[in-house]
Formats: sequence, C-alpha cells, structure tokens
Amino acid sequence: MWILIFLVLVVMLFLVIRVPGGKGYTANKLVNKFNFYLKGMDAGFALSEIKLLWSGIKHSNFGTPSRIFGSIESLDALIGELIRNKKFLERNEAESETLALRNLFAYRKDIELNRMKHYLGLKTTRNVPIGQELTIRVGEAGVYSSKVVENEDDYLTITIPVGDPLPVGFSWRRSKLNVYLWRKDDGGYFFQTRLVEKFYDKRNLFFHLKHSDSIIRSQKRSFIRAPARIHARLFLRESPENSGNSAEYSPECDCLITDISEGGVSLKTDGFVRKGNKLKLQFTVRNEGVVITGVVKECRYDQTGNESILHVEFARVSENLNMLLLSYIFDIDQARSNAINQEKDSAESIYEVGQLEGEIPDSDEAEIENLADEEIEEQDEKAIGEVEEVSED
Repeated sequence: MWILIFLVLVVMLFLVIRVPGGKGYTANKLVNKFNFYLKGMDAGFALSEIKLLWSGIKHSNFGTPSRIFGSIESLDALIGELIRNKKFLERNEAESETLALRNLFAYRKDIELNRMKHYLGLKTTRNVPIGQELTIRVGEAGVYSSKVVENEDDYLTITIPVGDPLPVGFSWRRSKLNVYLWRKDDGGYFFQTRLVEKFYDKRNLFFHLKHSDSIIRSQKRSFIRAPARIHARLFLRESPENSGNSAEYSPECDCLITDISEGGVSLKTDGFVRKGNKLKLQFTVRNEGVVITGVVKECRYDQTGNESILHVEFARVSENLNMLLLSYIFDIDQARSNAINQEKDSAESIYEVGQLEGEIPDSDEAEIENLADEEIEEQDEKAIGEVEEVSED
C-alpha cells in the first residue's frame, strides 16, 4: 500500500517538474496538491480521506491548503471559507464538499481533545481555588452543594453542604464524601475525602475536609464544551415518541443555554423540571434554526428564585447539525464570541436605560456557578439544624 502511495506521489512530482514554464498556475496547483497529500499522510490521514479533503478544498481560494495540517488558525480559516456561503442544514450529506467538511471538523476535534489530554490540570486538592463550587454525593444520603471558602495546608474548608434531607442517624463524620467539581475552561474532577472537624465562625457552620492527592480528571473525552448565551424555547415531553424534530411555535417556557457541546447543553429556566424528563429545544446558531430532542440528566432547583439549572443530553444528532454545533463551539469566524458580546452589550444597554429611568431590570446574567452562593446565602435553617442534631455522634 505504501509503495503505491509513494509511486503516486513520485508521478505527481514528475508532472510538476515537467509542466512548461507558461503553465505556472497548473504547476503551483500540482505543488500544492503534492504537499497536501504528503502532509496529510504525516498527520495520520488515510489516502482516501486526503483525497476527500482535497476534493472539497481545491475549489476554495485558500492559498496554501497544506498549512491546515500544522496550524489551527489556518484550519479554522479554511473551514470558515468553506461554510461562509452555504448553511449546514441545507447541505447534501453525500456531496464531496460536505464530506470534506466532516473530515475537517473531525480533525479539528481530535486536535482539541489531544490538547485537553495533555493538559495537566489539578493534581491535588491543595490547588483548588477559593470560591470553587463543589457537588458532594454521600452514599445513600443524597447530593449536596457546597463551596470552598478556605484552602490551608492541612485542610480544605467548605460551607455547610445543602441539598437532600439527611437520613435519620446520618453522620457526616463517619461518611465517605465523593466530591465533584467543574473548572471553567478546563474540565470535571473527582476525589474522595472525609470530614476532619466542624467549626463555627460567628453563626455559620463550616466543615474542614481532609486533603486528597488522588484527584481524577473525570471529563468525558468524546465532547468539547464551550460557554454560550443562547436564548431557546423548551418543550417538555412525556416520551421520545412525542418529541419529533419538527419546529413548534407555542413555547411552554423560555430558557437560556449557558454551556454547549455536540452531545448536550446546560441551561436555566423558570420552574421545576424533573430529572429524566424528555424535552425538545428550539434555538438559533449561526442564523440557522435548530430543533433537537434530549433528556434531563441532572437538575438543580433554586426554590427561592423558582429556577432550574438543567444538564440535558441530546438524542441522536444528524451529521450536518453536528457540524453546525461544532462550528459554534470552535468559534469559527468568531461567531460565538460575537454573539456573546452582542448579548452582553444589549444587556448593558438595557441596564443603563433602567438606571436613567430609576429602575433596575431583572438580571439574567448569573451563571451556573452562582447558584451555590444563592443557596448558601439563604441560610437554610432546617438543613443546618439537621446537621447540628447529628453533630454530637
């Protein structure tokens, strides 16, 4: 096989050398094609994949196509050129340019995943920053939210965990704590620890946790996440059969997507939504209307604000829709950054008008990480009382 590839490249080089001087354009084209095939093989592409990529690229105005195999900026620029004049959802999935785009996005994704793989990240809880939000799972007791308020050499100090009612006879001191955290622009982490002691600072109860040097980066490698600010419509469904991919125009409620990947989203919406609910989302990305179904995998409900933070896993996504989502996630043409900046500018303008009129509008700027702050500031006396009742054991 490699002998055949080598012979093909030799023939191509021979043709380049034999091109007459008056055929400069053809000679440059052949040189570009030769370099493209050579660097494509160096990057690990099969000959059939390189041929497919070239078929989609050869009609572009991209100066040196082979640069995409060594530069993310060049790769993004080429993708941007190929997607500029045609919507993703209107593409024929069997066309050579569409297939080439699919390979380019797959290559772009592999680069990003490899970068994440080699990112060192957290190795010990001694490097967890103050203010970091934590999700704590305790055996059969339930799931609780907390926040780091102090990180000393000997212990990690967290706010009192707030969440599910504590079982009768439960003891924090005797329980193994499974702790999960999410670092922005990094990923998810997991570690296990135990309570060292409880203490009061004025009237607030805090926990000292034992440090751990066995912290595991738990983010799934199959998807890339990106922050977002996408206004969407949410429709709850009883079963997947009732959640087709056709658009609807009578929204049950509005929501705000704050985090997105090709496999799902995080969003916030008014009211209470149960874990396991099937739903449909309608939103716009790069001026294309998206209709997609999914299931609620996690839900955090703020009773005071009557707001739910949902983690939604998508059902099957078409190849064209997958590329559309990736184009937003990778911020091709700076589409995501521009959309977020426009949203912020619009929010600031509304706020300024509100100040001039002596009014302060309702804010929807709070991100997911602020939810724990709100829960803890409520000073949930019932939860604190339950912890204190078992603190003597």
